[in-house]
Amino acid sequence: MCGFLGAVDFDKRLEVIQPLLSKGLKAIAHRGPDSSKEQFFDNVYLGHNRLSIIDLSESGNQPMKSVNAEAYIIYNGEVYNYMELKNELKGTRFNSNSDSEVVMEGYLKEGTDFFKKLRGIYAFAIYDNRLTQKVILARDPAGVKPLYYFNKSGFHIFGSEIKALLPGVKDKVTINEDVIKTFLNLGYCPEPDTVYKEIIALAPGSVYEIQNGKTSKTGFKKYDFEYENSNDVNRNTSDTETHLQTAVKRNLTSDVEVAVALSGGIDSSLIYAYANKSDSDIKGLTVKFDDEEYNEEELSKVYSKTLEGKHEFVEVESELNLETLNKIIINFDQPYADSSAINVYYLTKATGKITKVLLGGDGGDELYNGYPSMTWLTYIERFNNNALLKRSGSAFLKAAEKILNINHKRSVKRIADLWKDDQSELLYDWHSWFPRKTLINGKSPFLFDATSGLNNYKKIFEDQMPHKFKGKVVFDYFRKQMLSDYLRKTDMMSMLNSVEYRVPLLDEDLTDLALSIPFDQKSSLKATKKILRDIHSRIYPADTSKAPKKGFTIPLDSSLSKEDFNLIKDSITSPGNFLSEYISKEYVKFLFDVLEKKVSADDEISRAGVYQRILMFYSLNLWYGSL
Repeated sequence: MCGFLGAVDFDKRLEVIQPLLSKGLKAIAHRGPDSSKEQFFDNVYLGHNRLSIIDLSESGNQPMKSVNAEAYIIYNGEVYNYMELKNELKGTRFNSNSDSEVVMEGYLKEGTDFFKKLRGIYAFAIYDNRLTQKVILARDPAGVKPLYYFNKSGFHIFGSEIKALLPGVKDKVTINEDVIKTFLNLGYCPEPDTVYKEIIALAPGSVYEIQNGKTSKTGFKKYDFEYENSNDVNRNTSDTETHLQTAVKRNLTSDVEVAVALSGGIDSSLIYAYANKSDSDIKGLTVKFDDEEYNEEELSKVYSKTLEGKHEFVEVESELNLETLNKIIINFDQPYADSSAINVYYLTKATGKITKVLLGGDGGDELYNGYPSMTWLTYIERFNNNALLKRSGSAFLKAAEKILNINHKRSVKRIADLWKDDQSELLYDWHSWFPRKTLINGKSPFLFDATSGLNNYKKIFEDQMPHKFKGKVVFDYFRKQMLSDYLRKTDMMSMLNSVEYRVPLLDEDLTDLALSIPFDQKSSLKATKKILRDIHSRIYPADTSKAPKKGFTIPLDSSLSKEDFNLIKDSITSPGNFLSEYISKEYVKFLFDVLEKKVSADDEISRAGVYQRILMFYSLNLWYGSL
């Protein structure tokens, strides 16, 4: 796992900005502390920071040239089946034992069709200087590894993080207002757009080609969110078990120690089980928290004891301060406000002292309906399409809101708002931490058209959107929320600590299978993730397989010192701050009044909802202040 930066300028002006390119590469040194190297050609620059995982020798350093110097590669990630592919490239000479060289030589022999054979997590750039010079960019089908690019007036720059691009283009980029408005609902900036109009995230499973001043985009892997196979649940469960075992075995490919992030969840414990089956020496690493609500020590002990596997508890820093919070937020290079990033930062910081490679359980919820909302959203949509049910449902919700306790009142009120939505609105409004329909004293707190974020969200990957609503639900969680929030969180936080975070459940073949399984086989109103729970119950005690999904959020007002929290308050309430262009001062004051118990709003918003919105506001101001 590494970080790279590249540039192409057919007018040969790269020498002029060489110091800026070097500065950009240095900005992502945390992604690859083991080696750093730059190389300039007539009109191409390639820079690379290496985290050594496969072939630890110097022959694995990059930019790496092919045996006959026809091409060079800069690469971030891992291709787990590289040895199989290497054996297929008969007659090809190699200078190293790295997966990077296999990707480059495979491309030289078979072109971009070779990328269809890759199984792994990756983003890379290949400089092909054969007959006509061209640069090829590619990204893995799930979008686990990031890749951003800029293209203007014949100048192209691309890299693993936005911060690497900015020194070379800072005077050429402008703020994307549409993305900011979307962020103010969701708490993250949805790909392929970024907070800069001119910087784009390459779509997962696609190739971007730069040649003779022209560019083209093609897809080499597209997941099908429509298809439902005819196999019964027993066959699909058996196939899932087989594919999961293969996926985990692939993810163990490494020349350094690999460990599993073992929580109390279904997904991570399944990965631990299959990893242990392939390698009985593999460690399960469990984070110990002082807060019992998040402490999964006892459940993880059950898992390791059942398997008689190796298990280690990791102590993490639990004292959050503003300096650390700022470091985490600013690292995202654009507004970002998922507070669980703090947990991932501490997890990977602690485990980085033990190993460079960590397997996590991400993707299981999106592929196997692990969120209860995935199922009940389909019922709301069904009711919304029936006029009689819609009317009777609205009447029931109004009555229920009057008699239920505060927590349930908020839930009913939220559902009542969703009751009026069409399909695209329903998904967006459910995912919004700060819903566009929010009111304060009968007025919207948004100082812009509150449908702006929704309209921008609708355009995201609209050419890939499935027709059936159940497919749209899975697509929305997988291709929007997971890609732009969860995968960015794990990549940016793990790489900040120079740790490679792998995701076996997003293996290409397992993902294809999971997306082919009928929606209702995977969940019901009573149970989530039914197939994975069934497999889990055959390995571990049955009661552990019934455990509900746990989330993780950080209560900022109690986690930070009073002094630090007051600095956050000053940032978003000071006259003329950037946030004040988008959100009314009245609403910002209201949120702090709720936390300080000057007003009661228990039936409108939870404490978690209050500090989540405060984090969103602070993140926006902090990002703008860092420009």
